[in-house]
This record gives sequence, C-alpha cells and structure tokens, in this order.
Amino acid sequence: MSEKEIKVVGMHCPSCVKAVELSLQDVDGIEDAKADLDSGITTITMTSDVSDADINEAVEEAGFKVE
Repeated sequence: MSEKEIKVVGMHCPSCVKAVELSLQDVDGIEDAKADLDSGITTITMTSDVSDADINEAVEEAGFKVE
C-alpha cells in the first residue's frame, strides 16, 4: 500500500469532506481517503497505482478541484 496527499480546494463543510472521500473511495485501487476540512489536505491510501488523472476526475465529480 502507498499513500498520497493532495490539496482539495472548495470544501466548506463536513458534507463536502464526505463527498470528496466517497468519490475517491469509488476509484479502483483506492482503499481509503481522509479529507481534512481545515487544511484541505486529503490523504489517499492506495492498494495499487492510481493515475493523477483518475484522482482529479473523482475530486471534480464531487464538485471540487485539486490544487
């Protein structure tokens, strides 16, 4: 397993955090995602390599952007 941190912009509330986490967890190869509302940092735990494009797409589907 490996971990990656990304900065997600636009999260305003706990529902935003949950939306980002759930969207990322739906991506094949991502085991877990934990977003921090205050810092915007999301820690992604992956079981296999996941492309940046797939990560960005999942975040955008939740309505946010990766900085």
